[in-house]
Amino acid sequence: MRRLLRLALADKLRQARKQLPVSPKLALLYAAIEGFAQAQGQAPAHEHLRSDLADAALLAVTDGDLGQVRDPAAFAQRLDDASRRLFPEAMARLQLAEQILALVAEIKPRLESPLLGWARGNLDDLKAQLAGLVPPGFLRETPAEALAEYPRYLKALSLRAERALRDPVRDQARMLELKPFWDALVAARASGRAKDPAWQALRWDLEELRVSLFAQELGTRRQVSAKRLARQLEALT
Repeated sequence: MRRLLRLALADKLRQARKQLPVSPKLALLYAAIEGFAQAQGQAPAHEHLRSDLADAALLAVTDGDLGQVRDPAAFAQRLDDASRRLFPEAMARLQLAEQILALVAEIKPRLESPLLGWARGNLDDLKAQLAGLVPPGFLRETPAEALAEYPRYLKALSLRAERALRDPVRDQARMLELKPFWDALVAARASGRAKDPAWQALRWDLEELRVSLFAQELGTRRQVSAKRLARQLEALT
């Protein structure tokens, strides 16, 4: 049923891609993350971004329970709803992408500080966190509810980068508290388990815990603690 909906929305999807007002600057910021290098005959960077945003919007408007779609009238109603929501959903994702990519561009230079010796590990951890948040395809593949929290996660990362320069010892102590959870997620990704719902819950709870430890003033969306994450991890292993 979901596939039928997506096939029926093919023309609307192409229209949404064409209409998204992607600026050249935004396209270049995304291209840098994607490692996108335009080859001869390949669509330019802004088309690549438009495609990812529109495809993610299509997935969003055709998601959810379709068990009640049992006849042509119900299908037509669901198709009409998805058709009306598709472009507004793509625009909302574009606006969110603008916030996220601007923050990424602001943060990256801060992670090139010349910290020496063991303190360099603090910045390496920050780089790994950023790479984990914005890998190639993240605008297309990140769940909508998690993507909506990205501006807060990135602001917390930026605050941590500033504070790590002033007090790397304190930053490292907090970093080591989180390391077992990050290492477990890296291992789960390598074994193909990271997309399982329970691992995804741990992944986003870890981001909330990072906010709590490094930028408490930004607030968290739910109660998190290292003990709680340890219990989640124990249930997974």
